[in-house]
Amino acid sequence: MKYILGTDTLIYFLKGNEKVILHMSKMPMTHLFTTIINHAELLFGAFNSIKKKENIEKIQKFFTTIKILPFCEESSVIFAENKAKLKQEGNIIADLDLMIASITIKHKMTLITNNTRHFNRMNKLNIENWNIK
Repeated sequence: MKYILGTDTLIYFLKGNEKVILHMSKMPMTHLFTTIINHAELLFGAFNSIKKKENIEKIQKFFTTIKILPFCEESSVIFAENKAKLKQEGNIIADLDLMIASITIKHKMTLITNNTRHFNRMNKLNIENWNIK
């Protein structure tokens, strides 16, 4: 199985969360991915932090070891279809999260996130939480 690491999971890893590190250490790096959306969210956090230079360097080093998946035309169709459905249901998800979910669905992977209640609104999205107590 292949996995897309969500922003919160990436943050847990970069901060040394033992549970997330343990899960990741059991996986071949060829099975771990993230999205361009998560990349942007992490960099925003680094640019917005007190330890800007240190955090940017840590993130850039990490991203040399993991493949970043783009938001493509097929992901865009999945995004639009699901956004319309969720809007009709009155069950809105933030666009960036919906984009992450759409990329995950397109690649038939599992999203690793601590925010399972939020992402559970998406049909066809496989989710796991590696930060469970």
